[in-house]
Amino acid sequence: MIKKLLFYMITGMLLLHACKERGRDDARFQTFDSTRLTRVELPETMFDFGDVAPGEIVGHAFSVKNAGEKDLFIQDVLASCGCTTSNYTRKPVKPGKSGTIEVKFNSAGQHGKQYKVIHVYSNVREKKFELVVKANIQN
Repeated sequence: MIKKLLFYMITGMLLLHACKERGRDDARFQTFDSTRLTRVELPETMFDFGDVAPGEIVGHAFSVKNAGEKDLFIQDVLASCGCTTSNYTRKPVKPGKSGTIEVKFNSAGQHGKQYKVIHVYSNVREKKFELVVKANIQN
C-alpha cells in the first residue's frame, strides 16, 4: 500500500514538472521595455510548398524587415510540430534592414494536407507573430 502511494506521488510530481508552462521562467520570453519595441514588415506570412513526395524535406526563407526605429531582436522561433525546424537571424536587425527565418518541413510520416504554424517571438508590440507553411503530401 505504501509503495503504491509513493509511486502515485512520484508520478504526479513528475507530471506536474513535465507540464510546466514552457517559457514561463525563460528569459527568451520576458517582456521587452516598451522603449525598445520595434515594428516588422513581412512580405509574406504563408508559403505553400504544393505537392510534396513522402519523406521529402522542403524549405523556404521568410524575410523579416525591421520597419521600426529600434533594433529588432528575434528571441526564438518555435514550430507547431517536430516535423518543422527553423534557423533564424540571431544578430540584432538594424532599422530598415532585413533578417531571415528559414523553415524546413520534413514530410516523413505525414499524410495529405499539412498546415504548420511557426511562432516568432521578438521585441514587437504583439510579442510574437506567426508564419505558416502548407504542403500536400502525395500518396
